[in-house]
Amino acid sequence: MTKNLLFLFFKTTKQKLHSQEPETAQKKLAEIGTQLRQYREQQSICLDKVAVVTMIRRNLLQAIEDGQLDQLPEPVYTQGLIKRYAEAMGLDGTQFADFFPIEPPPRSRTKLSWQDVPQLRPMHLYLFYTFLIICSVNVLSQLMSGSVTAKNGAGAEELALGQQEQARLAAEASRASQNQKPDSYEAVEAVRTGQNLNKSGNKPVMVSVTFKAESWMQVEVDGKTEFEGTLPTGTVRTWGAQKQLVVVAGNAGGVMVAVNNGQAEQLGDPGVAKEVVFKANELKPSAPPKNEG
Repeated sequence: MTKNLLFLFFKTTKQKLHSQEPETAQKKLAEIGTQLRQYREQQSICLDKVAVVTMIRRNLLQAIEDGQLDQLPEPVYTQGLIKRYAEAMGLDGTQFADFFPIEPPPRSRTKLSWQDVPQLRPMHLYLFYTFLIICSVNVLSQLMSGSVTAKNGAGAEELALGQQEQARLAAEASRASQNQKPDSYEAVEAVRTGQNLNKSGNKPVMVSVTFKAESWMQVEVDGKTEFEGTLPTGTVRTWGAQKQLVVVAGNAGGVMVAVNNGQAEQLGDPGVAKEVVFKANELKPSAPPKNEG
């Protein structure tokens, strides 16, 4: 009789659920707990015995009967506890479990009507496409002008670098021509006009060389090479010979030569290689240094 009453209770409750708004899980749990407690007390079964049969802790069974949802686990596990409790009482556990909700009731969604969405008119589309075309043209023109400017800048830079490289190579070639031994040069025997000549006998030759500019030089004394190399600006060197002394300079304009303590004279033109031969029997003997005092 009691089972039939419970069945009618759940059937009526389900009909109410379909016709009314969904009740909260707390209220449903309280209704289930009340029904289970009433049936247990009618059967004179203590809660401890139910805990042994269902293998559910007594505090959880007490929470179900008291409708204390916060003392129970997740809804899906609580549903399983309700089912086992009802079956232990000889009731339809599935029916009791289904009455307890697992998922929250679905929320109503507001449907968006196409009538609420603002529609674009032909004039709007025309303005949008016009704006898009103008932006595209501006971007393309900026990209193209930037590319041309970059190319022009690169070309000017390459031209400037080429000119600098040519100037550097020309300067190095000029220095090399002055500092290297010349392949051919002008040969001059004896000394130039203006020096005192003496053909009366063999006299020693003393040649003092002063470098106004860096130059390659070769000095030959009595047929033997005494020096060959490049001397820097400001260098002063002196060589002596018994018969003759030959001086070859790669940069004659940067070399000053004084013979037998005479006046120094420029050997030749700048950048021109030149050879000069000084013979002892054609030069005035070197004058002794003057005593001061």
